[in-house]
Amino acid sequence: MQCQGFLERVPPAPAPLPPAWPGHGAAMAEQLLRLLQELDEEQFKCFKFFLRYSAPEPRIAWGPLENASRHQTADRLLEHYPHDTLGVALQMVRLIPRLDLVHSFQPPQDGAAPSQGNRGAANGPEQAPGPAGRPRLVSQSQLMNLARCMGREWRQIGIQFLGLQNHQLDQLQEDHHGNLVMQAFGMLLEWRQKKGRAATAAHLHSILSAPDVALQPEALDCLLQS
Repeated sequence: MQCQGFLERVPPAPAPLPPAWPGHGAAMAEQLLRLLQELDEEQFKCFKFFLRYSAPEPRIAWGPLENASRHQTADRLLEHYPHDTLGVALQMVRLIPRLDLVHSFQPPQDGAAPSQGNRGAANGPEQAPGPAGRPRLVSQSQLMNLARCMGREWRQIGIQFLGLQNHQLDQLQEDHHGNLVMQAFGMLLEWRQKKGRAATAAHLHSILSAPDVALQPEALDCLLQS
């Protein structure tokens, strides 16, 4: 499978979360496995997708990860990121997005429960204000929520409204065979990379609000959220 071109266009990994509990003994392994078991099957596929493309480098090889179970994925994480295993896992969970799990599993500071300020920090740079006078770029979380609503119409939307090429979508379809959500998500990432600083949530909303776009109006609500 030829994935090199797509890899080069995926945005860099998000800023690291505060380090998780040190070490990876029985308690860490149990905590990590419990986190992965909170994800449904589609979310678990997304988790591994983000490990492939957005985790800190060097990343886990895709071959043994693609069909790995939750136990096997936990083992790979413990082996590959021994100094911040849970922190890396929470970065990926944040991108799905399952911020409720980020809040629940983020280790407390000095034994205290996370405050409102700590919860904001756990959300990472996507929740931080953008530079003064510059519209906020659309986030990966917003794109994932939108991708879940596209269904089989994602190719038409990509070509007709987002200006992508058929060969780009063919590659995404091959990379994520049978997974419409990840195909649509990859297509939206391609658009964001292509547009650069113009890839704002407001701009994408204006494009997809056209009456002949095959999306329900409520599917675009995620683009209106800060």
